[in-house]
Amino acid sequence: MKTLENKSGIIYQKSKFFLIRSLTYFAFLLIPIWMQKTLLLSTGAQMIVMVLYCMFIMSQWFLLGKEIDYRLKIYFRVNSSIDRVVYRLFMGMFFMAIYFNALSLLPGKWVYNIFWATWVTLGLFYSWPTRGKIIQESVTTNFHEYKYLDRFEKTVLFLIVAMLAVSIPELPSLDSSRALKLFFDPSERISGAFWNFLTVNYYPFKKYPKLLKLAWCVHFYFLVVSMYLMSFYAILRYFVSRRLAVLGVFALISSWSFSKIMAFNFGSTLLTSYSMLWLWALLWCTKSSTYRSGLFMGLVGAWGVMIDKSNFLLFAIQTLSIHYLFLKDKTFWYKRQFFKYNLLGIFLGIFVFILSTSTFDFGLSDNFSLVFTDLSRLIERKAFFIISIFGLGVFLLKMFMPKKKNFDLVGIQTEKLNQFGFALGVLFLGGLLFNTRYFKDFTLLWVLAFYSVLPIELVFQKIRRLRSSRNMIYLIYILICLLDSHFEGRVKILLRLFN
Repeated sequence: MKTLENKSGIIYQKSKFFLIRSLTYFAFLLIPIWMQKTLLLSTGAQMIVMVLYCMFIMSQWFLLGKEIDYRLKIYFRVNSSIDRVVYRLFMGMFFMAIYFNALSLLPGKWVYNIFWATWVTLGLFYSWPTRGKIIQESVTTNFHEYKYLDRFEKTVLFLIVAMLAVSIPELPSLDSSRALKLFFDPSERISGAFWNFLTVNYYPFKKYPKLLKLAWCVHFYFLVVSMYLMSFYAILRYFVSRRLAVLGVFALISSWSFSKIMAFNFGSTLLTSYSMLWLWALLWCTKSSTYRSGLFMGLVGAWGVMIDKSNFLLFAIQTLSIHYLFLKDKTFWYKRQFFKYNLLGIFLGIFVFILSTSTFDFGLSDNFSLVFTDLSRLIERKAFFIISIFGLGVFLLKMFMPKKKNFDLVGIQTEKLNQFGFALGVLFLGGLLFNTRYFKDFTLLWVLAFYSVLPIELVFQKIRRLRSSRNMIYLIYILICLLDSHFEGRVKILLRLFN
């Protein structure tokens, strides 16, 4: 109502907001130019600055996703506040990938000039609050769920950030972009569309091989892993409490296998984490209760094809299962509208699949026992994951015998349980029968971490009135995860970057 008064201070508030936002925005935007002058700094110092730049990139994806929602009038329901953050991050990234691929078709000089013109235009647009509600929002507004964390949960969250900071693997000694592509993707399954997106996204570093290598490494580690962990937390919140969702993320990142997998194949952070995005998107689109979520689902499928052609199978299963299984209670009109919004992703997915020159090996797998060997190795490295066996039992009993009271998990929707079981079954069979990445490395990690927290959730619900006992059990599991995290080994690798 104050904005309708004759002496309203809305202009002053908008100007103040614009000044603070624009100064912050352009301070981060100038990082690529400043880093070109700091080639003599240590790799560790350069990496810290590059992480700040990646945080800036992620914030722009979020704002772009938020603006797309506003322009297309996409209003959706969420299970937790992190659902909204994850959705907007990926939505902004998808559209930026489309734009940067179109930009890569131009000559180098044009790409450079339009790159800077794009970020300057976006900076001015985002800085001026076009709606009064923007002034009242802050970063913490989008992480509303973390406002209610208790001391134990805040401690675990701090440990997660610390583990993320010290778990970076050793950097390659390669400098050329061609060699780096083979380093991140030895089997050459990633399409050229992804590399075009990555090249333009870090275009200011193209003439500086050392900085380009650092930018790509930070992207594959910090940016991809951060979104991977947030997606995993969002999945856990459909089935367990906030406290155990945080513990599940900590169990995942504290596993020594988390670092070992990246040491063996740095690019696996991208190649084997798509399964989580795919599964979370299936859970989210049915929760969203809007047919406009079809736009996001189509782009998720196209993104998977861009990463690996074999993900086209998941795209096809996703389209059919949503139409005939997940939305079977919706009207024909709703399904038709959902499919219309899905068309952009379908077109892009087919386009990338046909034009991509990446390798495509979708034959029958001859390593039937490899999946179980990898599972046993991951459990051997992380003692916490041994309870995933009991968690799988609880999950199956809840799924096939929902009326059995001894294993009743309060708050879990049967619909979501069935959707999760169906999607995970598709990933398991696809990884078991075909030469795919559906059930490898980081997929196995998050599956083990997921099933490991289910028995604890069951115990916590049985003793919900004994708060002190729950805190003690929670503390014990934190210590178990921390003691076999090989924290000192991670720190040694990190210190090499600063020498």
